[in-house]
Amino acid sequence: MRRILLVVDSLGVGGAERHVVDLARSSAARGEQVMVACSIGGPLTSDLEQAGVPLRCLTRRLVKRRLSLVYAWRLRRLVRRERFDLVHAHLYASVTAAALATLRTDVPLVVTEQTEAPWQAWFALQLSSWSHGRAVHVIAVSDAIARRLRERGVAAEKISVIRNAVPPPVAAVAVRSSIGRAPTVGVVARLVAEKGLDVLLDAALALRERVPGVRFVVAGDGPLRPALKARASRLELGANVEFLGFRDDVCQLLGSFDVLAVHSLAEGTPLSIVEAMWAGVPIVASAAGGIPEQIADERDGLLVARGDSAALSRALLRVLEDDELASRLRAAGRARARSEFSHEAMLDRILAVYARAGAPADRGSATEPLEPATV
Repeated sequence: MRRILLVVDSLGVGGAERHVVDLARSSAARGEQVMVACSIGGPLTSDLEQAGVPLRCLTRRLVKRRLSLVYAWRLRRLVRRERFDLVHAHLYASVTAAALATLRTDVPLVVTEQTEAPWQAWFALQLSSWSHGRAVHVIAVSDAIARRLRERGVAAEKISVIRNAVPPPVAAVAVRSSIGRAPTVGVVARLVAEKGLDVLLDAALALRERVPGVRFVVAGDGPLRPALKARASRLELGANVEFLGFRDDVCQLLGSFDVLAVHSLAEGTPLSIVEAMWAGVPIVASAAGGIPEQIADERDGLLVARGDSAALSRALLRVLEDDELASRLRAAGRARARSEFSHEAMLDRILAVYARAGAPADRGSATEPLEPATV
Protein backbone atom coordinates (compact mmCIF):
# COMPACT_ATOMS: atom_id res chain seq x y z
CA MET A 1 0.00 0.00 0.00
CA ARG A 2 1.51 3.32 -1.08
CA ARG A 3 1.60 6.29 1.24
CA ILE A 4 0.89 9.32 -0.96
CA LEU A 5 0.89 12.99 -0.03
CA LEU A 6 -1.13 15.27 -2.31
CA VAL A 7 -0.22 18.95 -1.96
CA VAL A 8 -2.33 21.89 -3.15
CA ASP A 9 -2.51 25.55 -2.14
CA SER A 10 -5.91 25.33 -0.45
CA LEU A 11 -9.22 23.50 -0.52
CA GLY A 12 -10.89 26.41 -2.25
CA VAL A 13 -13.16 26.52 -5.25
CA GLY A 14 -10.83 26.17 -8.24
CA GLY A 15 -10.69 23.30 -10.70
CA ALA A 16 -7.24 22.20 -9.50
CA GLU A 17 -8.46 21.98 -5.91
CA ARG A 18 -11.52 19.98 -6.95
CA HIS A 19 -9.29 17.68 -8.99
CA VAL A 20 -7.02 17.04 -5.98
CA VAL A 21 -9.96 16.24 -3.70
CA ASP A 22 -11.42 13.87 -6.28
CA LEU A 23 -8.01 12.24 -6.81
CA ALA A 24 -7.61 11.79 -3.05
CA ARG A 25 -11.02 10.19 -2.64
CA SER A 26 -10.61 7.93 -5.67
CA SER A 27 -7.08 6.83 -4.72
CA ALA A 28 -8.22 6.05 -1.17
CA ALA A 29 -11.12 4.01 -2.55
CA ARG A 30 -8.56 1.96 -4.50
CA GLY A 31 -6.66 1.13 -1.34
CA GLU A 32 -3.92 3.77 -1.35
CA GLN A 33 -3.00 5.55 1.89
CA VAL A 34 -3.55 9.19 0.99
CA MET A 35 -3.12 12.45 2.86
CA VAL A 36 -3.74 15.99 1.59
CA ALA A 37 -1.63 18.94 2.71
CA CYS A 38 -2.38 22.60 1.96
CA SER A 39 -1.78 26.06 3.34
CA ILE A 40 -5.38 26.57 4.50
CA GLY A 41 -8.64 24.65 4.16
CA GLY A 42 -11.79 25.77 2.42
CA PRO A 43 -15.21 24.69 1.22
CA LEU A 44 -13.95 21.31 0.00
CA THR A 45 -12.67 20.25 3.42
CA SER A 46 -15.90 18.43 4.21
CA ASP A 47 -15.53 16.29 1.08
CA LEU A 48 -12.25 14.90 2.43
CA GLU A 49 -13.73 14.38 5.88
CA GLN A 50 -16.61 12.37 4.44
CA ALA A 51 -14.15 10.19 2.53
CA GLY A 52 -11.95 9.68 5.61
CA VAL A 53 -8.92 11.27 3.90
CA PRO A 54 -6.54 12.95 6.39
CA LEU A 55 -5.87 16.66 5.90
CA ARG A 56 -3.04 18.82 7.18
CA CYS A 57 -3.40 22.63 6.97
CA LEU A 58 0.08 24.06 7.48
CA THR A 59 -0.27 27.86 7.66
CA ARG A 60 -2.70 30.47 8.91
CA ARG A 61 -3.20 32.28 5.61
CA LEU A 62 -3.48 31.32 1.98
CA VAL A 63 -0.24 30.66 0.12
CA LYS A 64 -0.99 31.41 -3.53
CA ARG A 65 1.29 32.28 -6.44
CA ARG A 66 4.25 32.99 -4.16
CA LEU A 67 7.16 31.27 -2.48
CA SER A 68 6.56 30.58 1.22
CA LEU A 69 9.54 29.21 3.13
CA VAL A 70 7.34 28.64 6.20
CA TYR A 71 4.97 26.50 4.13
CA ALA A 72 7.91 24.58 2.64
CA TRP A 73 9.52 24.02 6.05
CA ARG A 74 6.30 22.69 7.62
CA LEU A 75 5.69 20.52 4.60
CA ARG A 76 9.22 19.12 4.94
CA ARG A 77 8.58 18.22 8.60
CA LEU A 78 5.40 16.42 7.55
CA VAL A 79 7.16 14.49 4.79
CA ARG A 80 9.91 13.32 7.14
CA ARG A 81 7.53 12.42 9.95
CA GLU A 82 5.06 10.40 7.88
CA ARG A 83 7.61 8.67 5.60
CA PHE A 84 5.59 9.02 2.41
CA ASP A 85 6.38 6.94 -0.66
CA LEU A 86 5.60 9.85 -2.97
CA VAL A 87 4.60 13.52 -2.97
CA HIS A 88 2.31 14.81 -5.74
CA ALA A 89 2.05 18.61 -5.89
CA HIS A 90 -0.35 20.92 -7.75
CA LEU A 91 -0.20 24.70 -8.37
CA TYR A 92 2.82 26.99 -8.20
CA ALA A 93 3.05 27.73 -4.45
CA SER A 94 2.63 24.09 -3.50
CA VAL A 95 4.91 22.81 -6.26
CA THR A 96 7.77 25.06 -5.12
CA ALA A 97 7.15 24.20 -1.47
CA ALA A 98 7.10 20.47 -2.26
CA ALA A 99 10.31 20.76 -4.31
CA LEU A 100 12.02 22.33 -1.29
CA ALA A 101 10.41 19.88 1.15
CA THR A 102 11.70 16.82 -0.71
CA LEU A 103 15.17 18.24 -1.33
CA ARG A 104 17.91 15.79 -0.23
CA THR A 105 15.37 13.07 0.55
CA ASP A 106 14.62 9.83 -1.27
CA VAL A 107 10.93 10.75 -1.63
CA PRO A 108 10.03 11.12 -5.33
CA LEU A 109 8.15 14.26 -6.38
CA VAL A 110 5.48 14.28 -9.08
CA VAL A 111 4.11 17.62 -10.30
CA THR A 112 0.87 18.34 -12.17
CA GLU A 113 0.72 21.50 -14.29
CA GLN A 114 -2.92 22.57 -14.46
CA THR A 115 -2.67 25.94 -16.24
CA GLU A 116 -0.58 27.94 -18.66
CA ALA A 117 0.22 30.36 -15.77
CA PRO A 118 0.38 33.59 -17.83
CA TRP A 119 0.89 35.59 -14.62
CA GLN A 120 4.38 34.22 -13.99
CA ALA A 121 7.19 36.78 -14.21
CA TRP A 122 10.93 36.08 -14.38
CA PHE A 123 11.45 34.89 -10.79
CA ALA A 124 8.41 32.62 -10.82
CA LEU A 125 9.46 31.16 -14.18
CA GLN A 126 12.94 30.40 -12.85
CA LEU A 127 11.57 28.82 -9.70
CA SER A 128 9.10 26.75 -11.71
CA SER A 129 11.94 25.51 -13.93
CA TRP A 130 13.92 24.50 -10.85
CA SER A 131 10.91 22.70 -9.37
CA HIS A 132 10.29 20.82 -12.62
CA GLY A 133 13.94 19.81 -12.60
CA ARG A 134 13.53 18.41 -9.09
CA ALA A 135 10.45 16.38 -10.07
CA VAL A 136 10.83 12.83 -11.31
CA HIS A 137 7.76 13.28 -13.49
CA VAL A 138 5.53 16.14 -14.64
CA ILE A 139 1.89 15.59 -15.60
CA ALA A 140 0.44 18.11 -18.06
CA VAL A 141 -3.34 18.28 -18.32
CA SER A 142 -3.19 19.28 -22.01
CA ASP A 143 -0.94 19.02 -25.05
CA ALA A 144 -0.64 22.82 -25.02
CA ILE A 145 0.81 22.76 -21.50
CA ALA A 146 3.13 19.89 -22.42
CA ARG A 147 4.49 21.93 -25.33
CA ARG A 148 5.11 24.88 -23.04
CA LEU A 149 6.93 22.64 -20.56
CA ARG A 150 9.21 21.32 -23.30
CA GLU A 151 9.90 24.88 -24.45
CA ARG A 152 10.97 25.68 -20.89
CA GLY A 153 13.46 22.84 -20.88
CA VAL A 154 11.58 19.95 -19.27
CA ALA A 155 12.72 16.71 -20.89
CA ALA A 156 10.01 15.13 -23.04
CA GLU A 157 10.47 11.74 -21.37
CA LYS A 158 9.56 13.30 -18.01
CA ILE A 159 6.18 14.56 -19.26
CA SER A 160 2.87 12.71 -19.49
CA VAL A 161 -0.33 14.28 -20.82
CA ILE A 162 -3.25 13.19 -18.65
CA ARG A 163 -6.36 15.25 -19.24
CA ASN A 164 -8.65 16.05 -16.34
CA ALA A 165 -11.80 13.99 -16.01
CA VAL A 166 -14.66 13.75 -13.54
CA PRO A 167 -16.76 10.78 -12.48
CA PRO A 168 -20.04 10.52 -14.40
CA PRO A 169 -23.04 11.71 -12.41
CA VAL A 170 -24.86 9.04 -10.42
CA ALA A 171 -28.02 9.86 -12.36
CA ALA A 172 -28.57 11.71 -15.61
CA VAL A 173 -29.02 15.45 -15.14
CA ALA A 174 -32.07 16.67 -16.99
CA VAL A 175 -31.79 19.96 -18.85
CA ARG A 176 -34.70 22.21 -17.96
CA SER A 177 -37.14 23.21 -20.62
CA SER A 178 -36.81 26.82 -21.73
CA ILE A 179 -40.58 27.14 -22.02
CA GLY A 180 -41.87 29.77 -19.64
CA ARG A 181 -38.51 30.92 -18.33
CA ALA A 182 -35.67 33.17 -19.38
CA PRO A 183 -32.87 31.64 -21.48
CA THR A 184 -29.96 30.95 -19.13
CA VAL A 185 -26.24 31.11 -19.85
CA GLY A 186 -24.22 29.40 -17.12
CA VAL A 187 -20.67 30.18 -16.03
CA VAL A 188 -18.69 27.96 -13.63
CA ALA A 189 -15.29 29.49 -12.87
CA ARG A 190 -12.94 30.90 -10.30
CA LEU A 191 -13.22 34.68 -10.53
CA VAL A 192 -9.68 35.54 -11.60
CA ALA A 193 -8.29 37.48 -14.56
CA GLU A 194 -7.37 34.49 -16.74
CA LYS A 195 -11.00 33.33 -16.83
CA GLY A 196 -11.88 36.33 -19.05
CA LEU A 197 -15.09 37.21 -17.24
CA ASP A 198 -14.85 40.89 -18.15
CA VAL A 199 -15.08 39.81 -21.81
CA LEU A 200 -18.06 37.66 -20.93
CA LEU A 201 -19.86 40.63 -19.38
CA ASP A 202 -19.34 42.58 -22.60
CA ALA A 203 -20.84 39.61 -24.48
CA ALA A 204 -23.78 39.62 -22.07
CA LEU A 205 -24.45 43.27 -22.89
CA ALA A 206 -24.47 42.53 -26.63
CA LEU A 207 -26.60 39.41 -26.24
CA ARG A 208 -29.22 41.28 -24.23
CA GLU A 209 -29.91 43.42 -27.30
CA ARG A 210 -31.12 40.28 -29.12
CA VAL A 211 -32.49 38.35 -26.13
CA PRO A 212 -33.71 40.98 -23.62
CA GLY A 213 -34.57 38.52 -20.87
CA VAL A 214 -31.37 36.46 -21.02
CA ARG A 215 -29.83 35.50 -17.66
CA PHE A 216 -26.15 34.93 -16.96
CA VAL A 217 -25.65 32.81 -13.84
CA VAL A 218 -22.07 32.85 -12.49
CA ALA A 219 -21.15 30.08 -10.05
CA GLY A 220 -17.77 30.52 -8.39
CA ASP A 221 -15.82 32.89 -6.21
CA GLY A 222 -12.48 34.64 -6.28
CA PRO A 223 -10.66 37.93 -5.77
CA LEU A 224 -12.30 39.66 -8.76
CA ARG A 225 -15.86 39.17 -7.55
CA PRO A 226 -16.33 42.76 -6.26
CA ALA A 227 -14.81 44.26 -9.42
CA LEU A 228 -16.93 42.07 -11.70
CA LYS A 229 -20.11 42.92 -9.83
CA ALA A 230 -19.24 46.60 -10.10
CA ARG A 231 -18.62 46.23 -13.83
CA ALA A 232 -21.96 44.48 -14.29
CA SER A 233 -23.62 47.36 -12.45
CA ARG A 234 -21.89 49.99 -14.64
CA LEU A 235 -23.10 48.11 -17.73
CA GLU A 236 -26.62 48.07 -16.23
CA LEU A 237 -26.66 44.27 -16.29
CA GLY A 238 -27.96 43.92 -12.75
CA ALA A 239 -31.20 42.27 -13.90
CA ASN A 240 -29.37 39.91 -16.26
CA VAL A 241 -26.32 38.72 -14.30
CA GLU A 242 -26.41 36.84 -11.01
CA PHE A 243 -23.28 36.01 -9.01
CA LEU A 244 -23.97 32.93 -6.90
CA GLY A 245 -20.59 32.59 -5.21
CA PHE A 246 -19.17 29.16 -4.40
CA ARG A 247 -21.55 26.26 -5.06
CA ASP A 248 -21.04 22.64 -4.06
CA ASP A 249 -23.93 21.46 -6.25
CA VAL A 250 -22.47 22.21 -9.68
CA CYS A 251 -23.78 18.99 -11.24
CA GLN A 252 -27.33 19.89 -10.24
CA LEU A 253 -26.86 23.53 -11.19
CA LEU A 254 -25.71 22.60 -14.69
CA GLY A 255 -29.15 21.16 -15.37
CA SER A 256 -30.64 24.67 -15.19
CA PHE A 257 -28.37 26.04 -17.95
CA ASP A 258 -29.33 26.26 -21.61
CA VAL A 259 -25.66 26.72 -22.49
CA LEU A 260 -22.35 26.83 -20.60
CA ALA A 261 -19.99 29.71 -21.43
CA VAL A 262 -16.26 29.20 -20.80
CA HIS A 263 -14.30 32.22 -21.97
CA SER A 264 -10.85 31.69 -20.52
CA LEU A 265 -7.84 33.64 -21.71
CA ALA A 266 -5.47 30.92 -20.44
CA GLU A 267 -6.51 27.41 -19.50
CA GLY A 268 -5.66 23.79 -18.87
CA THR A 269 -8.56 21.38 -19.32
CA PRO A 270 -11.49 22.79 -17.32
CA LEU A 271 -13.50 20.33 -15.26
CA SER A 272 -16.64 22.38 -15.94
CA ILE A 273 -16.49 21.43 -19.62
CA VAL A 274 -16.42 17.71 -18.88
CA GLU A 275 -19.18 18.11 -16.28
CA ALA A 276 -21.33 19.96 -18.82
CA MET A 277 -20.73 17.21 -21.37
CA TRP A 278 -21.92 14.57 -18.91
CA ALA A 279 -24.94 16.75 -18.07
CA GLY A 280 -25.86 17.25 -21.73
CA VAL A 281 -25.38 21.03 -21.68
CA PRO A 282 -24.18 22.71 -24.92
CA ILE A 283 -20.86 24.53 -24.55
CA VAL A 284 -19.51 27.75 -26.04
CA ALA A 285 -15.86 28.26 -25.17
CA SER A 286 -12.72 30.16 -26.12
CA ALA A 287 -10.01 28.35 -28.07
CA ALA A 288 -7.54 28.79 -25.19
CA GLY A 289 -5.01 26.35 -23.77
CA GLY A 290 -6.28 22.78 -23.73
CA ILE A 291 -9.92 23.61 -24.49
CA PRO A 292 -9.63 22.73 -28.23
CA GLU A 293 -8.41 19.30 -27.06
CA GLN A 294 -11.72 18.88 -25.22
CA ILE A 295 -14.03 20.40 -27.85
CA ALA A 296 -14.01 20.03 -31.61
CA ASP A 297 -15.58 23.20 -32.99
CA GLU A 298 -19.08 22.70 -34.40
CA ARG A 299 -19.04 19.04 -33.31
CA ASP A 300 -18.90 18.91 -29.50
CA GLY A 301 -19.40 22.64 -28.91
CA LEU A 302 -18.65 26.03 -30.38
CA LEU A 303 -15.22 27.66 -30.12
CA VAL A 304 -14.46 31.37 -30.43
CA ALA A 305 -11.26 33.39 -30.32
CA ARG A 306 -10.19 34.40 -26.83
CA GLY A 307 -10.91 38.04 -26.03
CA ASP A 308 -13.58 38.41 -28.75
CA SER A 309 -16.78 39.38 -26.96
CA ALA A 310 -18.71 39.89 -30.22
CA ALA A 311 -17.89 36.34 -31.41
CA LEU A 312 -18.84 34.97 -27.99
CA SER A 313 -22.17 36.77 -28.10
CA ARG A 314 -22.93 35.48 -31.62
CA ALA A 315 -22.09 31.88 -30.67
CA LEU A 316 -24.27 32.00 -27.55
CA LEU A 317 -27.12 33.43 -29.63
CA ARG A 318 -26.81 30.56 -32.13
CA VAL A 319 -27.21 27.96 -29.37
CA LEU A 320 -30.11 29.78 -27.72
CA GLU A 321 -32.01 30.27 -30.98
CA ASP A 322 -31.25 27.01 -32.80
CA ASP A 323 -32.86 24.05 -31.00
CA GLU A 324 -31.49 21.57 -33.54
CA LEU A 325 -27.93 22.81 -33.01
CA ALA A 326 -28.31 22.71 -29.22
CA SER A 327 -29.65 19.15 -29.35
CA ARG A 328 -26.79 18.00 -31.59
CA LEU A 329 -24.18 19.55 -29.30
CA ARG A 330 -25.76 17.92 -26.23
CA ALA A 331 -25.63 14.46 -27.79
CA ALA A 332 -22.08 14.90 -29.11
CA GLY A 333 -20.84 16.18 -25.76
CA ARG A 334 -22.27 13.22 -23.85
CA ALA A 335 -20.74 10.82 -26.36
CA ARG A 336 -17.31 12.43 -26.05
CA ALA A 337 -17.44 12.41 -22.25
CA ARG A 338 -18.09 8.66 -22.33
CA SER A 339 -15.44 7.86 -24.92
CA GLU A 340 -12.56 10.23 -24.12
CA PHE A 341 -12.91 11.54 -20.56
CA SER A 342 -13.05 8.35 -18.54
CA HIS A 343 -12.39 9.06 -14.88
CA GLU A 344 -11.19 5.51 -14.27
CA ALA A 345 -8.73 5.72 -17.17
CA MET A 346 -7.38 9.02 -15.81
CA LEU A 347 -6.84 7.49 -12.38
CA ASP A 348 -5.17 4.40 -13.90
CA ARG A 349 -2.69 6.62 -15.73
CA ILE A 350 -1.88 8.72 -12.65
CA LEU A 351 -1.27 5.61 -10.53
CA ALA A 352 0.95 4.26 -13.32
CA VAL A 353 3.00 7.48 -13.09
CA TYR A 354 3.37 6.87 -9.34
CA ALA A 355 4.72 3.39 -10.01
CA ARG A 356 7.19 4.66 -12.62
CA ALA A 357 8.26 7.42 -10.23
CA GLY A 358 9.49 4.82 -7.77
CA ALA A 359 6.49 4.43 -5.47
CA PRO A 360 5.60 0.69 -5.56
CA ALA A 361 2.08 -0.35 -4.67
CA ASP A 362 3.37 -2.26 -1.63
CA ARG A 363 6.83 -1.91 -0.17
CA GLY A 364 5.99 -3.35 3.24
CA SER A 365 6.15 -0.05 5.11
CA ALA A 366 6.07 -0.47 8.88
CA THR A 367 4.76 3.03 9.55
CA GLU A 368 1.45 3.62 11.28
CA PRO A 369 -1.73 4.27 9.23
CA LEU A 370 -2.46 7.88 8.43
CA GLU A 371 -4.88 9.42 10.90
CA PRO A 372 -7.95 11.24 9.48
CA ALA A 373 -7.44 14.47 11.40
CA THR A 374 -6.70 18.09 10.56
CA VAL A 375 -4.13 20.46 12.04
